[in-house]
Amino acid sequence: MVPPAGARLLPRPGRSPLLGILLLLLLCSGGGCVPRRRPAGPPVVLVPGDLGNQLEAKLDKPSVVHYLCSKKTDSYFTLWLNLELLLPVIIDCWIDNIRLVYNRTSKVTEPPDGVDIRVPGFGQTFSLEFLDPSKRSVGSYFYMLVQSLVDWGYKRDEDVRGAPYDWRKAPNENEDYFVALRKMIELMYEQYGSPVVLIAHSMGAPWGGVAKTLRVLASGDNNRIPVISSLKIRDQQRSAVSTSWMLPYNYTWPPDKVFVSTPTANYTLRDYRKFYRDIDFEDGWLMRQDTEPLVYQMIPPGVRIHCLYGTGVETPDSFHYESFPDKEPKIIYSDGDGTVNLQSALQCQKWVDMQKQEVVVFELSGNEHIQMLSNDTTISYVKKLLFNL
Repeated sequence: MVPPAGARLLPRPGRSPLLGILLLLLLCSGGGCVPRRRPAGPPVVLVPGDLGNQLEAKLDKPSVVHYLCSKKTDSYFTLWLNLELLLPVIIDCWIDNIRLVYNRTSKVTEPPDGVDIRVPGFGQTFSLEFLDPSKRSVGSYFYMLVQSLVDWGYKRDEDVRGAPYDWRKAPNENEDYFVALRKMIELMYEQYGSPVVLIAHSMGAPWGGVAKTLRVLASGDNNRIPVISSLKIRDQQRSAVSTSWMLPYNYTWPPDKVFVSTPTANYTLRDYRKFYRDIDFEDGWLMRQDTEPLVYQMIPPGVRIHCLYGTGVETPDSFHYESFPDKEPKIIYSDGDGTVNLQSALQCQKWVDMQKQEVVVFELSGNEHIQMLSNDTTISYVKKLLFNL
């Protein structure tokens, strides 16, 4: 059985999924199915953000960038997150394995020769509860929320499931993922006879881009990890199509806002092509053209939605370079959650008068981008929503 007519689960072909902040989507309506097992609350699917789930790799490479790098492996190993692979020298191997190669003819990315990357655990929660399989606290992501759901009566991989994906790519290259996601939602709807709730975070939810993307593309961003060089990690960050996709959009910021300033040039929304040319990454401009239309129209989802967003945390807003692009910039901050600017976080407000279904926008004051998933306010909000408290 499929959801009733008018209950649109995913965008029609050629449109993006809902993609930036914590998002709750209640999908479908009615209860025409007889559940096989009534869950504690409505079934839940978790959609992670950028870097938000594990990736695995298997190697059979013709060559390597360093004699310490593995050329061939007999089985898949954890590529993300494995902290041991981010150590000096070894990180060169990691970058060469996780990077993507853009094909200007097909307009899709490919892995380097001899590298096979897969996403483990679709339909399960483990790969987004902890990004590091060793379950170190530094890699904790959705764990606190999932454990709370379990404490409320849910069962992992049954009525709460994960939907991990290859976050290096934008939706135009993840078509198979959306087919699998839709099938899983429809199966859960049929199995439990209840609407399905999607809980999405960061790049998995509605958004208008983030300002820090310009710094990532220009000079790289080591996320304050001292053993990692921003310039070294930059090549990998540039190769991910999702990076260019996350540039600010002109429906979010004014077209004359200066995001990057240098002694010789300023860069606004109108200057992306020149920006890519000046950082010597013209493939990035092609990637941006491929992906910008995916979310440009910000079509309302047509289902009940709750958007939770963090404020009160200094968030990169613009960057001044004395030496561009290979030196660290001076960062000018504005309001947000430390990653997502407030302007982008408020995109859900536009839907209030654009659909008949409820749109709720809720501020999480003082909440940082990742920590908002595990704080008491968020978890209590989710519980009230799921159980109609």
